[in-house]
Amino acid sequence: MIKFFRHIRKSLLMKNQTGKYFKYAIGEIILVVIGILIALQINNWNENRKRTNQEHVILRSLKSDFKESEKRLQHTLMMQKNSLARSISLISVYENKIPMPINDSIKMYVEYGAFSWYRAELVTGAYDALINTGDSDLIKNGELNRLLAEYFSILNAGFEDQETSMFLLNRLQIIAEPILLTLSVPQLRDRIELEQNSDRAKEAEAIKFLFEQKAFFGHLYNKTQLEDLRHIIQKDLMNLISEILEIIDKELKTIKND
Repeated sequence: MIKFFRHIRKSLLMKNQTGKYFKYAIGEIILVVIGILIALQINNWNENRKRTNQEHVILRSLKSDFKESEKRLQHTLMMQKNSLARSISLISVYENKIPMPINDSIKMYVEYGAFSWYRAELVTGAYDALINTGDSDLIKNGELNRLLAEYFSILNAGFEDQETSMFLLNRLQIIAEPILLTLSVPQLRDRIELEQNSDRAKEAEAIKFLFEQKAFFGHLYNKTQLEDLRHIIQKDLMNLISEILEIIDKELKTIKND
């Protein structure tokens, strides 16, 4: 092809057709430029397609992680809500705000309220990989990037109450140590194959001892406040997960339709 064009130029020069030669040269330049532009356009299309495919893989990985985190968080929030309700009931009994329930209820309030602590372990692998590889710019949706940054900012900040909550939980268990066996719930005794307690008088005595421990209820009050704050934070995380998953689904549909 190059020899063909060279032959035409040479022929025009030999015939002293300078005007036609320049017109032809300009036309040839235009053809070359068009060819380059087409090649660049194809290269850009291929590059964009490659980035779109990479974005699709990233979004699917993020979706998988967030779906798992959502499931874990739902379970944690449910357990946390029940734990808070039992702790509040125990405090309310202590303050004479509600009548003293049966022994079994008190045991449940202590074991699954005062002695409970829940926090979801959320999945972050896909986002961590995205940040570590420097590929975060592959996600084109600005709102999704903003929500991801907000979500992981909250998550990476951690739960400041954890150390204090663990301290308070430890104090509660130490104070209640003299009556732990007497007030242990049947489910836990079954799990470690201990014979069930049947002495109701002894249980009543243990409960009386517990309600005489002012420090126990002071620690429980502080722990319950922290539990409630963590519950609020984890509900906020759940709302963010819902928003993020909604946008990811829309983006995946858009990519599929392109």
